[in-house]
Amino acid sequence: MADTVEHTPGPWQIEGRYDIELGSLYLSTMHPMPIFELQPLVGNRDEHMANALLIAAAPDLLAEAKRAAEVMERHIYPKPDVGPDHPYSVLQALLAVIAKAEGRS
Repeated sequence: MADTVEHTPGPWQIEGRYDIELGSLYLSTMHPMPIFELQPLVGNRDEHMANALLIAAAPDLLAEAKRAAEVMERHIYPKPDVGPDHPYSVLQALLAVIAKAEGRS
């Protein structure tokens, strides 16, 4: 599995600023400027924060999903007619999610 990173590398963190008027949250890296501004159109502050936490974790989630898929690919072999709980089905779903995150689906 290729390790191409086209997004801003993590870790991402939520900056302490929350603009109550605009509902904006800022994500940053080690750079002095935010890399992303989350400005939701609907929802409340708790929902905005939950969304920001998920977005901030995205680079780490993608990296660990890739690592898990690599391990699974070495140990799981295709089997015909497997059910949705079989490890091979889980691996296929994981690979599909990784492709989606990388814009390949």
